[in-house]
Amino acid sequence: MSTLFLVSNRISDSTASIPFAKVDLEQRAKEQRITAPFFSGKTQKGHLVMFMAEDAKPDADQPSTSLAHKMQARVDLKDGSSLSIKADTALINNSTQEAQLEGAVNISSSNGFDIHSDLLTSAMRRLHVVSPGTVTGEGPAGALRAGALEIVTDEVSGKTTLFFTNGVKLIYTPTN
Repeated sequence: MSTLFLVSNRISDSTASIPFAKVDLEQRAKEQRITAPFFSGKTQKGHLVMFMAEDAKPDADQPSTSLAHKMQARVDLKDGSSLSIKADTALINNSTQEAQLEGAVNISSSNGFDIHSDLLTSAMRRLHVVSPGTVTGEGPAGALRAGALEIVTDEVSGKTTLFFTNGVKLIYTPTN
């Protein structure tokens, strides 16, 4: 065992052993940016919420907002089911605690929904998700298309519901 430590090669120049791209270091020094930001909490209804991104930086024009790239969110609902949300970019309003997700937005639920949209607004401290435009995807009953989507928790029953509205089209696929 002592041979491992006594005869091992030593690195004489530590700066030569760790490659850094000079361009990346200069870019990071110029702008304020957080790598792998993370936000988690619990809603008033008891759902666990987590948001994370590849990186984020403050919006130069609006100090109360941040721009995030490769945003992901997960909501673990009290009933044991979950929602996963992914988007190319997100604009996070720190004062209202809302995130506007854009790009290739994908919503997957543990109960079989896989929904796609271009725009989604999500509250970060309570469960309220809205896609004001067209959504497409697959659900337990088949392929669907709708003009809008809203995900909310019912105040009385506590159940979380996906509401598809504005011209819902479902192509039913029967199970055998």
